[in-house]
Amino acid sequence: MNKKIVIKWLNLCCLFIFIMILIGGATRLTQSGLSMVDWELIMGTFPPLNEDQWIEKFNKYKKFPEYQKINKFKNMELPQFKKIYYWEYSHRLFGRIIGLLFILPFLFFIKKKYLNKKITRNILYAIILLISQGLLGWFMVKSGLVNNPHVSHYRLASHLFLAFILLSYTYWIKLSLEFDSKDIYHKITLTFNKHIFILLFLYGFQVLFGAFIAGTKAGLLWNTFPLMEGKIVPNNLFVLKPFYINFFENMKLFQFSHRLLGSVLLLYSGWFFIKTQSEFYNKYSGILFMSLLIQFYLGIMTLLLKVPLLLGIIHQGMAACILLVIIHIIFLITNCKPINR
Repeated sequence: MNKKIVIKWLNLCCLFIFIMILIGGATRLTQSGLSMVDWELIMGTFPPLNEDQWIEKFNKYKKFPEYQKINKFKNMELPQFKKIYYWEYSHRLFGRIIGLLFILPFLFFIKKKYLNKKITRNILYAIILLISQGLLGWFMVKSGLVNNPHVSHYRLASHLFLAFILLSYTYWIKLSLEFDSKDIYHKITLTFNKHIFILLFLYGFQVLFGAFIAGTKAGLLWNTFPLMEGKIVPNNLFVLKPFYINFFENMKLFQFSHRLLGSVLLLYSGWFFIKTQSEFYNKYSGILFMSLLIQFYLGIMTLLLKVPLLLGIIHQGMAACILLVIIHIIFLITNCKPINR
């Protein structure tokens, strides 16, 4: 198997997925996701090429709730429509490019017998995830093309989660090739290793609440820190009945939980870094702590400034980077061969 070229290809796939996550964040922040009201796998590859085609697209858009209930009253004209259309178009076009980036080299590598059975199977799973992501993206958009001109925050969260899973899984395949057949022995402390899995678990909920905030635009509310409505713990966090529905529908609880988990993750990762100073992966636990520290600051500034486009994109991109650091640490821990102390 030709490892070097396959590793380079997987690195490129990871990079393109990361860029796609950034474009997705920009599409959401610019409220562009509902500008393309059709799902055209082939014809949708090409944007409108003349004024008549633009007018046709704009007239289609006018038939849907986002224009009729929101943008009509903002006196949206064709130039404004073009701006939001191009963001969503870029998002979908880049998705097609990633599809080709995965599938065409994969077929070439199979023909050249660059891949063993295990890696072939793993990459097939990644391609299935990629196709599922495209279908889920359209399923998400469809939720905003009905009476309520906003995408479902449940579907948006699922779309983001699947993107993060695809990125993590592709990165894991790449790592498995880099470390394949290497006998790596290290002294490790099993007591501390379990904490990285707890950090991953907590981080999953942090991403979930971040997606809920994005989907409900809760980041435009309560733009003070560290207090919300003048309090550390604001009122009405559990105002909805039954109790559990607050975790799925209460915007105030979304933002409070995101703040709380951000603080917990920062402190926990700092403790984890200190406790793993003698471990072979201490460099990465340090990177994790510093990344979460930067992300904590970015989150505060994004909130205080009411989610400016650039900061919002950087905040989402940093979230993906943090996930990769966690995955890297887990890979090292689960694939090394321990030496008893």
